[in-house]
Amino acid sequence: MPQPPYRHAPPILPKSFSPAELAEIAEGIFRENRWERAIQALEGVSRAQAKDLLQEGAKAYGFWLLPDEALEALVSQLCRDSERPSVGLEQWAGAAYGQPGCSWASEQTPRTRAPMTHAATFATSRFGVALEPSGVEVSRFRKAKTGRRTTQVKPLSQLPDWRGHLVSPNYLRVIKGAIHAVVFLGCAAFTLDLVTNKYPKAIETFSWPILCARLGGLACAVWTAILFLSMSRGALTLASRCLPRRGRSFWFTFLDCHKDLHIAAGQAMVFYSALHILGHSIGTIPGILQSDVNELNQLLGCAQGTSGPNLFYWDLHVLHWPPCPLPASAKPKTFTDALFMTMPGLTGVLLLVLLVLVALTSRQKFRSERFETFWRLHNLVILFWPILLFLHGSQGWSGIGAPLALLVCGLPVLVYLLSRLVRLLRCCLPSPSLVRAVIRGETEEGSLVQLEVARPRCWSWRNTGMYAFICMPEYAPLQWHPFTITSGEDDHTVNFLISGIGDWTQELCRRCCTGRLPRLILDGPFTAPTQTALEKRVLVAVGAGVGVTPFISLLSTLLAELTSGRSHRLVEAHFYWMTRDPTEFIFASRLLRTWLRHEILQAKIFIHLHCTAKEVLQNLPAFLFREAVKRQSQVDRHHFKLHLARWLDSSEVQTPGPQFPWAWAEGGHEDLLWVRCPSFECKGITFKSFTGAGGTSSNDPELLVEPPELLPVVLGRPNFRRDVAAIGKARPDMNVHVYVCGNDGLVHDLQSVCESCARESLARKRTPLQKYVLHYERFG
Repeated sequence: MPQPPYRHAPPILPKSFSPAELAEIAEGIFRENRWERAIQALEGVSRAQAKDLLQEGAKAYGFWLLPDEALEALVSQLCRDSERPSVGLEQWAGAAYGQPGCSWASEQTPRTRAPMTHAATFATSRFGVALEPSGVEVSRFRKAKTGRRTTQVKPLSQLPDWRGHLVSPNYLRVIKGAIHAVVFLGCAAFTLDLVTNKYPKAIETFSWPILCARLGGLACAVWTAILFLSMSRGALTLASRCLPRRGRSFWFTFLDCHKDLHIAAGQAMVFYSALHILGHSIGTIPGILQSDVNELNQLLGCAQGTSGPNLFYWDLHVLHWPPCPLPASAKPKTFTDALFMTMPGLTGVLLLVLLVLVALTSRQKFRSERFETFWRLHNLVILFWPILLFLHGSQGWSGIGAPLALLVCGLPVLVYLLSRLVRLLRCCLPSPSLVRAVIRGETEEGSLVQLEVARPRCWSWRNTGMYAFICMPEYAPLQWHPFTITSGEDDHTVNFLISGIGDWTQELCRRCCTGRLPRLILDGPFTAPTQTALEKRVLVAVGAGVGVTPFISLLSTLLAELTSGRSHRLVEAHFYWMTRDPTEFIFASRLLRTWLRHEILQAKIFIHLHCTAKEVLQNLPAFLFREAVKRQSQVDRHHFKLHLARWLDSSEVQTPGPQFPWAWAEGGHEDLLWVRCPSFECKGITFKSFTGAGGTSSNDPELLVEPPELLPVVLGRPNFRRDVAAIGKARPDMNVHVYVCGNDGLVHDLQSVCESCARESLARKRTPLQKYVLHYERFG
């Protein structure tokens, strides 16, 4: 993700130090990069000067407004005057023991102990949970006072193979492989029947290449049907609503891989087109040139009329070129005549030209550099390909009485045209108004914009995690870009979070920055794999950067359902948000504040915030800040272990609370920084970096109250191998579903984590085996 523009601006140095003084200090420190040299060089600085230095260093990592409570702990490390834990950790400890004034709940409503119910229990692999026959979860925080439930264990030889209990992106390979096999076998069987039964003299006249030509032609028609059907998003979404409850995850994976199937269909068409051309070039055309006209007329299906080998007869003689039966004067005499002076030859050449153009312009590099050219050409091919394919088979020389393209791909093309017609109607109807836009960054490049659009009337239904296409007709009337919907099912607006990484998105950010909100047209909503997440009992959602958008929608829906008292299957949900710029957390501020206000949400939903910004080199304030965080984290880990032991020995069941450092509870040594819940109403740099247009930032007075909790942000990437395994061990009788929206590297890492955890599940010799199911976003 492009870095915000302020990352590249020269740092604003504290007034208490001159640039020459800082350069002199940094020269000695960075020569050996030692913390001790930094402390010696800064000996005698005041706490105010140290605070200014650390605040400046925090900005280099994207923390533009740290609270005074967090800075005080870091200043203590720089001045070496205290070894107290951070305020955030002290707040968690106070809330855990019910001390007044230590938590959000204590300031709003009296905090009560959570009863031993399904809604207020918490467990990790360190603590564990057993599900009793009565349906009530009993926490085993006190290991000496609670017993473990015994489970019948089968011998390892009687357990099924673990690979049958792992679902991963290999689903896509299996789906594509199965479709390839079905298409090839079906087309081969039909070709064999056509050539041997309906046209038995074809092999004598045109030799064996006729088999390749007919196989390739029929396969091209089938893959054309798949190609159009895979882009009929409206039909796919409608099909998703009719899916049976059983096996919905598999079917959603199948429906969601429509983009991959579209690409696979294009690649298959290239192969089968080459096979079709080769068969006709070395068999059919030489056979036509060498055979007598009377012999050809006895073989050609169109010359037989209704008595030919037809499945049904459709008279298309007006399209025959040359006429059929074939007159002697119209018989092709050269290879060039067969290509350019016949309907099958000329349309075949045009189809080949279109296919080559699409193949060249569909490469990733070309699409990223000249997307508008790629998109316009694609739309042109969509219009002409079915027409040319119909004309190509209208001659009926060795057909079934009607063009195969009409029978095989007529319905898919019609379904796709209907979806495009619906999109055209949306352009003509009044577009939904853009209620509000919030922009991060003062320039287009690297900016981030959150759009809140009035919910269209036709969107009477919408599921979590779906996506929609957005068009900005005043700028590019033919461009439609897909974005995940971040609002929940019960929200009155349709929200999007968009990163300015291209010409279209940067233009959108620029127009929103000017205060003149652009006219937008929405097309959707369309199905996505996150829709199945609401049905899971244990889930892990992982979002990288703006890839968190489907999980913001999921989190919003879960919060609404749990706070409204609706029955829900959810037992435990972990949301991981990784970003290089922590200012992005502000776009989930409303959800974070709602989460902080309700203890029932904190008992089921756990949010993990991670800042993955790279270490800033040769920058003294950044170096001091990072080293101070590292050393303060060591102090906090020591105190946390003491508090954790006391907490586990407590006589009452408790929830972990929003400030619980999960990474440390699982044995990790990550560095944590305690920050305020982000707010649009913050003063200073945050207020300048985030501007609202078209409305106020919030109409909910409760959201304007500053929550006192300091939330932990981990500096670094999550240890998924440790965390996912811990979640699975804590819920051994439940499957763990991992949802991810990120780059291919993140998907592959989580796939290997799921495979490793599945093997561990087998080694535990429990039945039924625990499944680790990976779902990943690939809309487009």
